[in-house]
Amino acid sequence: MAALKDKTVTIIVNTRSLPWSEKKITFEQVVELAAPGQPYDPALTTVEYSRGHGPDHDLRPGKSVEVKDGMVFDVEPANRS
Repeated sequence: MAALKDKTVTIIVNTRSLPWSEKKITFEQVVELAAPGQPYDPALTTVEYSRGHGPDHDLRPGKSVEVKDGMVFDVEPANRS
């Protein structure tokens, strides 16, 4: 079986263009890209994506999605009142 060539694509996380070289990205990786090193509560954080494969979706904790060049991720921590 031939090895797949690494392909770097550009993803957009909270309006920032970032290189990504893995085939998939997890909820946790997207949140870390949005706010490096910052604590967050997975139950209160939302990740939505668009321009991917198929319809736009929410990405949930512990889940991953296949990336596509130009894919857009919006990360929102829940407001605490």
